[in-house]
Amino acid sequence: MMPSPKGNKEPYLSPIIVQNGLLRGYAFVSDTELPQVAVLINNKPLTRVFCKLPVPKSYQKNAAHKFDDRARGFLIPLPAQVFDGAPHELTIRLCLPRQFTGKSATGKPKQDWLIENKSIFQSGDRHGRVNYVDHHFQGWVAFNQRPIPLPQLTLCDQQGNYLKEIPLVPLPVATGQPGKYLANFRIPSKHLPIPLRIHCGGTELIGSPCEPAKKRAGLLETFDKKAIRGWAFDMNKPADPVELTLKIDNKIFSFFRPNIRRFDIGRYLKLADEELGIIGFQITPPEILFDGKPHRISVEFTDSGHPLRGSNQLVQIPKNYLTLDEITPHVKLAPRSAKIARPKAPLVSVIILNRNGELPLASLFESWKAKNSLTNIEFIVVDHASEDESLKLLSQWQYQLPLHTIPLPLNDSFSASCNRAAAEARGRFLLFLNNDIVWLQDALPPLVDSLEKDPKIGALGLKLLKSTDDHEQAFMQAPVQHLGVRFKLSNGAYWPYEATSDDKNEAEYSAQEVPAVTAAAMLCRKADFFRAGQFDTRYFYGFEDVEFCLRLSHKLNQKIVCRNDLVALHYHGHTRLSGRAVDIFDRLMNNANILQKQVGLWLKRNYWTSLFSNDKNLTTEKLTIGFIIDEAPTKDSTTPLSTDASKLARQVLRNYPQTRVVFLPPSRGWYNVRNLHVLIVGHPEYDIDNLTAHREDLITLAWIRDNSDLWCQLPWWSQFDGYLAASSAIVTQLAPTLACPIVKTSAASPLGPLFNPRLAPLRIALLLLSKLAPRHNPFIDELQRSLKADGAIVWQESSISGENSESGLKRLADVQIAVHFNKHIPKNLPVPQFHSLNILWAPHGSKIPHPDHAQGWVVINAMPQVKWLHTEIEKALGNTFHSS
Repeated sequence: MMPSPKGNKEPYLSPIIVQNGLLRGYAFVSDTELPQVAVLINNKPLTRVFCKLPVPKSYQKNAAHKFDDRARGFLIPLPAQVFDGAPHELTIRLCLPRQFTGKSATGKPKQDWLIENKSIFQSGDRHGRVNYVDHHFQGWVAFNQRPIPLPQLTLCDQQGNYLKEIPLVPLPVATGQPGKYLANFRIPSKHLPIPLRIHCGGTELIGSPCEPAKKRAGLLETFDKKAIRGWAFDMNKPADPVELTLKIDNKIFSFFRPNIRRFDIGRYLKLADEELGIIGFQITPPEILFDGKPHRISVEFTDSGHPLRGSNQLVQIPKNYLTLDEITPHVKLAPRSAKIARPKAPLVSVIILNRNGELPLASLFESWKAKNSLTNIEFIVVDHASEDESLKLLSQWQYQLPLHTIPLPLNDSFSASCNRAAAEARGRFLLFLNNDIVWLQDALPPLVDSLEKDPKIGALGLKLLKSTDDHEQAFMQAPVQHLGVRFKLSNGAYWPYEATSDDKNEAEYSAQEVPAVTAAAMLCRKADFFRAGQFDTRYFYGFEDVEFCLRLSHKLNQKIVCRNDLVALHYHGHTRLSGRAVDIFDRLMNNANILQKQVGLWLKRNYWTSLFSNDKNLTTEKLTIGFIIDEAPTKDSTTPLSTDASKLARQVLRNYPQTRVVFLPPSRGWYNVRNLHVLIVGHPEYDIDNLTAHREDLITLAWIRDNSDLWCQLPWWSQFDGYLAASSAIVTQLAPTLACPIVKTSAASPLGPLFNPRLAPLRIALLLLSKLAPRHNPFIDELQRSLKADGAIVWQESSISGENSESGLKRLADVQIAVHFNKHIPKNLPVPQFHSLNILWAPHGSKIPHPDHAQGWVVINAMPQVKWLHTEIEKALGNTFHSS
């Protein structure tokens, strides 16, 4: 350490300190407010951080040198790799201030650090390594001191279940590392699970869980009309089956496993019959290969995509039959004498929009004719100035289906054309259907039956599979595109997305209530469609179905249900992207603004309620709360913070049993808060400015258990959204330092007033439009104190170029309050957020040059209060569900 007595301008850096998984230290550089340090592990860079922490008095007392008052500390979580029991070299470098970086007189880059401290860190008194070699688990364990007696190895399966103990074999001291005592082991893998976990005295060896590297072998042997034959296995695990993929023309057709024994392969490899599992396969060639055309077939290992030897074969099976069309001379058939008449009172009117969709329309009508049994229907097809043979195709199908065509001279919007067709519809029910849907089953009768039996259902959708291949064989492998529409956070707002089977919380094979369904296939009552106000014509092919479902649900108090026990195929993308002019795509960008202006604020206020109540409506996410903890010295011990966090977590789960609770120790990525909705920080030196992968709606809570004096000295003390205290004494001590309430945790209310399942916390961003003069600071302070005292979450942002927001984190706000102290409000006000309440506070009665300059802003002179903001929000929410 380089000393720097008080008053001396020499830089200094403290020795390395590691405690509970955290590396800490202190530094000083003259004329630098926040020194920067770089941390390396085994000479590889880990991170660079600025020193922001105050130096604790306890450390100053025990330090060898007196500290400068300007010294600042740092705290860095160590990664899991340094807790493997092996020695690791830790290096801290006090970085050179930026103004001194550059090149030396010789032209070489200057050394970018001032002081360097090194230390060897080792967790525990032993470490070791295990490898899999020749059907054995073998390796070594090194001890810092000679252990008496020599401990045994503990073997566990992959889940950590105890199997047995194995003795170590000591090695002579002369063959060991200096100052180390070595022992080795070699364990036959027979009768042991793979992978295998190996511990020594609570320390897991490097390389555990251990398993052999995959050594795949396989052959696509023969192909004929009867079977595709071959064999495949992992030579290091010959008894275990492997997963294989059959590809036809480079497209996945099916997944399978070997299904027959191959004793001949076992004899060749000199393996006993019981050592070799089922490795041969013999599968029936799929029907697609019998169309008389050439096809390329391959069999691959599913996990690696590595093809078996003999793959990539080009095969062609001659057709062994001819169709009627192939043996009959092509004679032009005379058209039917009359088109099918449009029914006067059909049960269902099927509404389809089309532009240049001749091919998908033909597939839709063919599938409908083959699968549908409900005959009391009519088709209404609105054609958007198609330039292909769509109108000719529609004319031909009028002889087979009751089809009414509405030709338009232009490519109109989805909303306008659907509304036009609905007005002409004669059916009691309306089925909105994309022209690129393929009917896979007789789905319409059960859909109609649901609406007839349950008047509380307003609209119905069904499961859609997505395909970009029009070949019927591809349907078997088509992924799920739609199980209903839900909402997720993105770019400061909540946006609709189509739920799929990737989310385990979705009901993939049964009906489920959702906030919306896609109008690619949506059934509703005609009367309800018009009572709800039809589709909003301000939209142009995007979000109109989502907004309509929300409006239908809330205006008529009806449910939206997706019948995921019924399925159709969506030949995805044709309807939306067929033949539009480039200038029309500019209008698509406007859809997002319209949606957020209509429902954005409503979604912000109601997403919280859906998340907290776990009603699985707007979202199926689980409310996830993360606790910051420190690292225990050994695997069998704990720390006071971890113990207290476990206690508080159990109280949270008792009050909110649907919540998911997780813990973040330093070695697991302390600052990575991905997918957390709430972060509870019980460590005073945890810097919330360093959060990564955070949600924009993340709520941070400071949880003060001890060290009250240290907490309120930290730069980020005022940036937490809420404050919890472990005792009444802490509440009394810290309340004067805070603008917002601090509450004592209790078994009945472990998380304080911010957690109201029926009311989302009010989140307010203060937007500073210009640099503040010192005389204006009291106004801002008073505004923040007033809002926070009434329970709002408040933070500052800046619209001034080059200035960052108060916390540096991008956040979601319900209210945006722009503050302006000058006499005249500038013409270039920030763009108001469509999904927020936008307030322009001009305390000095600033004048607006022209009303258009403040369009979208509510201009007030009085200081905004929480009660008034809630009233304004309620007014805005009352206007949510109205169509144009």
